[in-house]
Amino acid sequence: MVHVPRSADWVLITGASSGIGEAFAKRFASEGYPLVLLARTQERLEALAHFLKDTYQVQTLTVCSDLTSREAPKHIEGELKQKGIELYGLVNNAGFGASGCFTNVSLEKYLGMIDVMVRALVELTHRFLPEMIQRKRGFVINVSSTASFQPLPSSSVYSAGKAFVTSFTEALWLETRGTGVRILNLCPGLTKTDFGIRAGTRDFHKDPMAQTPEAVVETAFRALRRNKPTIISCWFNRLLVFLERFVPHRVLLGAVLLLQKIRGRL
Repeated sequence: MVHVPRSADWVLITGASSGIGEAFAKRFASEGYPLVLLARTQERLEALAHFLKDTYQVQTLTVCSDLTSREAPKHIEGELKQKGIELYGLVNNAGFGASGCFTNVSLEKYLGMIDVMVRALVELTHRFLPEMIQRKRGFVINVSSTASFQPLPSSSVYSAGKAFVTSFTEALWLETRGTGVRILNLCPGLTKTDFGIRAGTRDFHKDPMAQTPEAVVETAFRALRRNKPTIISCWFNRLLVFLERFVPHRVLLGAVLLLQKIRGRL
């Protein structure tokens, strides 16, 4: 990154205990940023915090919190204020998926997905962005997905939620131009994490087209330097999204349906 971190330039990363969130934590730590690591699993957070301290000699604070709780963002803000921590950066990475036709997945799971991917993302951004703008420095990275560019049957709520993230983040990028705060909408494609296993789709670790979390994070760092509004990781994903613009929408929907059937998800 262009910015040389100060000792008080804390970065909060949600969903930090594994996958893309963990890769972000290691990458920011390698740059010298003190980190607030947030996830639901205390044990994994503590293990990561110890690794970062030992390897990069950075300060860390672990916050075990479930973002499906409506009170979580307020409690997170309160804990940071109590410790005198002002955020230089926010990475809204937490999220999860659920595979299956809409009516076959529990409403509770869908509402939890929306709470984490949409409501908590919006609330955390609203709680911390004003201070960044006031200080005229900082950044927000919202982790969306290539799923945001088309509807996905059997992942309807996930793709719709990510479409919200993409639109919301690009609007913030426009609103904050000239403020000194950088906003980035990061859209990974298939990534070698446990996301697919937990969502009930497939093991993305075995997919030859999937990127590593580290490659996704490097894409984000390059885009943040250039202050781009949206970056799609991997040339293949960028090509697919580009080609979608030239396909009639009805044809695109048919292609998405066929692909999901080939993958055995319908």
